Amino acid sequence: MITHMPTLVSLRAFEAVARHKSFRKAADEICVTHAAISHQIKALETTIGVQLLERTSRSVELTPAGEQYYPPIREHIQGIIKATRRVQAPEEPEVLLVQSYASFNTMWLQLRLADFLQENPNTRVRIVSTFEDGDYDMHRFDVGVFNAPPFDKRFDYRPLFETDIYPVCAPETLSDPSRSISLEELKNFLLLSIPSTWNEPDDWDLWLDAAGLNRKTMKFGTVFDNYPLVREAVLNNQGISISRAPFCARDLERGRLVRPFDISVSEPGRWYLATQKERAPNLNLDTFVDWLFAQIEADPTMRFFAA
Repeated sequence: MITHMPTLVSLRAFEAVARHKSFRKAADEICVTHAAISHQIKALETTIGVQLLERTSRSVELTPAGEQYYPPIREHIQGIIKATRRVQAPEEPEVLLVQSYASFNTMWLQLRLADFLQENPNTRVRIVSTFEDGDYDMHRFDVGVFNAPPFDKRFDYRPLFETDIYPVCAPETLSDPSRSISLEELKNFLLLSIPSTWNEPDDWDLWLDAAGLNRKTMKFGTVFDNYPLVREAVLNNQGISISRAPFCARDLERGRLVRPFDISVSEPGRWYLATQKERAPNLNLDTFVDWLFAQIEADPTMRFFAA
């Protein structure tokens, strides 16, 4: 059987449409017209003889075949993009690359990193942020901090920490910030969230269940891509969100955020430290890892766990 290979241009268009669930957004990203994207998708489906997308007047959804086709295509397209970027702007060999989610980097790590750099003035650190679980690029980090189950055989994983989650809001959201609101009153507020990952339960589902509340009686608002975005919305008095304890500790201390309830639950998932299995000895890396574990041990909002 002869396999008719699609063009890279058509695969790039498919990957963008499938990721955005939008022809317009895909066209904007690739800097082509909507018609050009549509033409490439049609050419791809004609070449492989399979329908990949269901188009309606308002949305784009993957067919069962598209669901099967998309993950490996995305992996390879993103790999080509990243490899191209590395060739265009190679990393400096003496820089320690630390990769984690934007939430961990901006809401916890960067608040402490100045102390590490002051104690280790000869070590240069570059922070690499990702917004998706499993978006590991072994050429883009020396050490990674991820809230995901170990799954990639290229890396060694060490248990790092676990923590709690609970609702937070701006003081202005409450009519009387000096007192907690009743659980029943929560249905009068807009609840903000981010998507759940790794098939873990939704943060709000976990917390509402612990509080004995029915999700169906609640009002849910915008779903954000990441915690830094939802934090900004909460600080701007747009609603109440669930937060990880380490990521809101400073805002709570400074009174920028308040906890309307005392109920907290364990976060669905644990945090791991990842390093490449095949790597050269790196004293700067060892020093950073030791410092990171010491910082976590000193943080009352975090706790170690056994593997």
